[in-house]
Amino acid sequence: MVAIAILSVDPALRGSLEQLPRKDAAISLVGIVDSLPALFGLAEKYPVDVVLTTEVPGRTQLAAWQNRYKRSAWMILLDSADERSSQDALSAGASAILPRSAGLSEIVAAITAVTNGLMVFHKKVLPPLATSTPSAEQVNKGQDQHLRLTAREIEVMTAMADGASNKEIARRLGISFHTVKFHVAAVLEKLGAETRTEAVIKAAQLGIVML
Repeated sequence: MVAIAILSVDPALRGSLEQLPRKDAAISLVGIVDSLPALFGLAEKYPVDVVLTTEVPGRTQLAAWQNRYKRSAWMILLDSADERSSQDALSAGASAILPRSAGLSEIVAAITAVTNGLMVFHKKVLPPLATSTPSAEQVNKGQDQHLRLTAREIEVMTAMADGASNKEIARRLGISFHTVKFHVAAVLEKLGAETRTEAVIKAAQLGIVML
């Protein structure tokens, strides 16, 4: 059973999203709130696997949430696929970004994906993300040598795109946990990313990994 919580001030959207358990019996709705403090209160009472929201949390807010509730993934429904909203959601560490117009079937599919360690970005939000990402040629052949990923860093990046944790990457590649942390930090720096999610999306747009 996947426990979801809804954070939205829009009555119409809340009414639509609360139908998700009827769409998929494996989904359980633990509550609907209209503010982040209320969401924290809800999470103190019930386990929350996925947060569905139209609000893009700040990095500090999301970091505080993830420190306390590590199991939860955030799915953000955007009003429009503009560059700023997409980048803000990406930088905040969202596991999925969907348009607000997404149907219940699409949302159910995204919930299934993120609870299995994957990341989901709807085709309607990818174009604006792509416009602010340097080209593959710039990364691989540009004059700025620090942008180039080594073969090992590409292996680590591929594992990150699969949703693997640092421990899982260490086991997969036969290297130490601390070495993985070093490579992950290097990948984030080279791609100019502040989160693993942002790094994966940039790598996908550059053709380094496939989502």
